[in-house]
Amino acid sequence: MKLPRRQFVPLAAGAAALIALTNTTLAQDWPIRPVTMVYPFAAGSAADVLGRLFASRLSELLGQTVIFENVGGAGGMIGSNRVAKAAPDGYQFVLGGTFMVLNQALYKNPLYNAATDFASVALIVEQPVVLIARKDFPANNLPEFIAYARANQAKLQYGSGGVGSMPHLACELLNIAIGINTTHIPYRGGGPMMPDLIAGRLDYYCSLTALAIPQIASKRRG
Repeated sequence: MKLPRRQFVPLAAGAAALIALTNTTLAQDWPIRPVTMVYPFAAGSAADVLGRLFASRLSELLGQTVIFENVGGAGGMIGSNRVAKAAPDGYQFVLGGTFMVLNQALYKNPLYNAATDFASVALIVEQPVVLIARKDFPANNLPEFIAYARANQAKLQYGSGGVGSMPHLACELLNIAIGINTTHIPYRGGGPMMPDLIAGRLDYYCSLTALAIPQIASKRRG
C-alpha cells in the first residue's frame, strides 16, 4: 500500500483527527510491521472510544496490527509531539483534531508546529459539543441553567479533558456568552473526569456527543 507524501487523517470537529507524520514517500509494501496510533489524552473519552474502533478496523484493512496508545498531558501536546519527533516512516500517527491547532495560540512555546509537522490524511468523523450537568443540577433546560449559573457562579465547577481541550474552550465560550465566571477543573481526559460528574463533585461539562449520549440515556446526567 503506497501513501502520498506527508499525510494525516483529520478525525473530529471539536475533538479529533488522525494525523500521520510522513516526510518521505512510503515504500510500496508499507506497512511491513505493526503501526502505532497515538491518542494524546487519557482513556475513556469519546474520541478514545472512536479511535479504538477505528484502529481495530484499520488493522483489518492494512493486514498489520495497529497499536492504540494513550499518551496524555499538556492539552494533547505531549502525545502529538512524540509523533512529530518520531521517524518520518509512517509507523506512528496521532489521533488529533482541533486541539492541535488551538494549542498553537494557547501556548507561548508549543511543542510542535501543527501546520508543518503534520499532514492530513482524511476526515473520519465530526462531533458536536453538548452541555451536560450533574443529575441533581437544579435546572431542566438551558434558560434555567443560565439563571442558576448566574446566581451561583462563585460555587460552580466545570470539568474538562485538560487546559486547551475542546471541552475546556467550549465551556469557556459558554461562560463568556452567558456572562459567568466559574471554576475550571482540568483532567487528563473526559474518561477520568466523568466519574466526578456522575458523583456530583462537578457541576457541568461541555461534552462531545459520543461521551454524553450514553450518560444521558442511562439518566446519570442532566
